[in-house]
Amino acid sequence: MRNQACFMLLFITTISFSQLKSVIIDSETKESIPFVNIWINNENIGTSSNEKGEFQLKIKTPKIIVLSAIGYKTKKISSDSIKRNIELTPQLTQLDEVIITSKKKNKKLTIGKFRRSKINFYFSCGKVPWISARYFPYKEKYDNTPFLSKIRILTNSQVKDAKFNIRLYDVNEKGEPEGYIYNENILTFAKRGKKVTEINVSDLNIKFPKKGFFIAIEWLIIDNNKHTYKYSYKNSKKKDIATSYEPNIGTLPSDTDKNSWIFSQGKWKKTWRNKGAIKKYKDKYNLIAIELSLTN
Repeated sequence: MRNQACFMLLFITTISFSQLKSVIIDSETKESIPFVNIWINNENIGTSSNEKGEFQLKIKTPKIIVLSAIGYKTKKISSDSIKRNIELTPQLTQLDEVIITSKKKNKKLTIGKFRRSKINFYFSCGKVPWISARYFPYKEKYDNTPFLSKIRILTNSQVKDAKFNIRLYDVNEKGEPEGYIYNENILTFAKRGKKVTEINVSDLNIKFPKKGFFIAIEWLIIDNNKHTYKYSYKNSKKKDIATSYEPNIGTLPSDTDKNSWIFSQGKWKKTWRNKGAIKKYKDKYNLIAIELSLTN
């Protein structure tokens, strides 16, 4: 009877879980799409596709899978219908938001300044991909230096050259990130340790939109970013093993959640109020530490 019970338990486990394997491709070119973030809808389970567009995900079936990639329409698909390839449809960018012209570069303006030494609270990513976005509102004084030149982000990585992605979002009528003002990945590497990671985007010729825009950090669940470490519980000598995907992103304490958004479980949400955090951040909202350089 004991052997029969074990067999039944194994049988139930086998039929309850499914290992999804697929390659994500462009519906028009049929080329693979790297670094697509993938979630189970409304659940804290997900992964990312690798450089070849491949991914694996162990789930209970059936589920709705959400796929998000820069330059493509977000797709929801039933896990039961997933085959060898999943096609994503390219999303057209509103070109009137991106103006190409000659730049003089004799004027500069820095916004969102932060002091690295004053920041000691970070966003980190576990085994599930997510995106954190910060809204930058437009101000008339930016007309003198309207072009985005550099993006500086406070990172703290436990691995060498952690890879993450930058997304530049438009803003919809509800104030949420929606659509793109630049339709390609801006892949970035964070060096090991606490650093200010600088991204030069001057060649993209992006003009500050009149209704503002979002800069978003996208974590990637790929082997290069994986960090495994031991931790122990308070008042216990027992140690467990945990996994994170680097880098960690520095945050500033804010009295409002107005400019902070999180894309998790396949949907955009406002950031949360800190509970039990260090004094400076307690009962505050997290605003990712991003500094922008503008030029003419």
